[in-house]
Amino acid sequence: MLRKSATAWLAAAVLAAATTAAAQPIGYQAVPRDAFPVFDDPEMLSAAEAEKQEVIFDRDVIIGVAHNGAAKAYPITIMGVHELGNDTIGGVPIAVSW
Repeated sequence: MLRKSATAWLAAAVLAAATTAAAQPIGYQAVPRDAFPVFDDPEMLSAAEAEKQEVIFDRDVIIGVAHNGAAKAYPITIMGVHELGNDTIGGVPIAVSW
């Protein structure tokens, strides 16, 4: 649970961001178009190999997808850079979004 001072700071930050966004003209983009590259058919590692290469850690949050007996994990640390990806799982095309 957040302390009262942390909660107040967070509320002020959210209000400031909303006020700044509201002051912009319609169509304003805070982040430029295509700032987050979409990935296509990413190279996948086994969980053991990803941990060995220190690509992912036990504490990391992932988006997990399972279909037709296949499973894949997309770490939020990577999705934060891409935000959208195209992949295939169990023979079915999917879009992964964050």
